[in-house]
Amino acid sequence: MSRQQPSRPFSTAARVYPPYLPYLSTAATRPSPVTRNIKWLPPLAGVVAAGYAAVSYRGAQIDKQMAAAEQADLERRRKNLQLADAYGDRSSLEELERAMRVYEAQQKA
Repeated sequence: MSRQQPSRPFSTAARVYPPYLPYLSTAATRPSPVTRNIKWLPPLAGVVAAGYAAVSYRGAQIDKQMAAAEQADLERRRKNLQLADAYGDRSSLEELERAMRVYEAQQKA
């Protein structure tokens, strides 16, 4: 008996499964559109939380800087008022002369 030789080697000639079988298995396990959209919720929630935290932190920093600037401005105004009281505000000649007397007295001491 004579056997017919295959035109291709056995490893490529034999089909293990029909060509449509891989597509059937993935079609049965394919997630629904709702399930696909739900999987994005945890990362989206994380991004939103991180953004909110960053904005809140930056707002707190701005508030601190504004409070410090206001405090420095109040201190500067207080010192300017003290200097104006000590040396006069130079609105009249008498106040300017009094300021010069105070300044000379401080320089001698």
